[in-house]
Amino acid sequence: MGHRPWDVFLTLTSARKTHPEALHKRFRFCTHKIADHLYGRHWERRGLGVEYVYGTERHKSGFPHSHAVLRLPHVDMSDAGQFSLAYWQHFISETGGWCSMSRPKSQEDVLAYTTKYVLKEGDIILSENLNPLEAGDQAALFAPPRKR
Repeated sequence: MGHRPWDVFLTLTSARKTHPEALHKRFRFCTHKIADHLYGRHWERRGLGVEYVYGTERHKSGFPHSHAVLRLPHVDMSDAGQFSLAYWQHFISETGGWCSMSRPKSQEDVLAYTTKYVLKEGDIILSENLNPLEAGDQAALFAPPRKR
């Protein structure tokens, strides 16, 4: 996960007690809307779309709560005309709860963020289009160490 940059941290909370699967369905609806906006209709056929790692947990209140890291291939995150964190945060919040979106400060933060869910034994879901070991990553794993 650390070989390729991630673009967005996302936190999502439901406005009421609901099943974690309902929260994940809401998350998928929102990522599909983002993909429609960024990549146009039929983005799935072209092998595009939002890549994500999604983790869910329940608060003591019983309200489901989730965190995700998103990768938006071919999007210049510094161009608000391509992707506006404020717009999508508002859009997702309007679907029935609270949403927070931010840019990761570093890829190390992303690894710490996702590792927390593995250690907490939380549910982790990978997007269908996410290939955790792309060719470049596999080459890096098996390459001999570099001499200094």
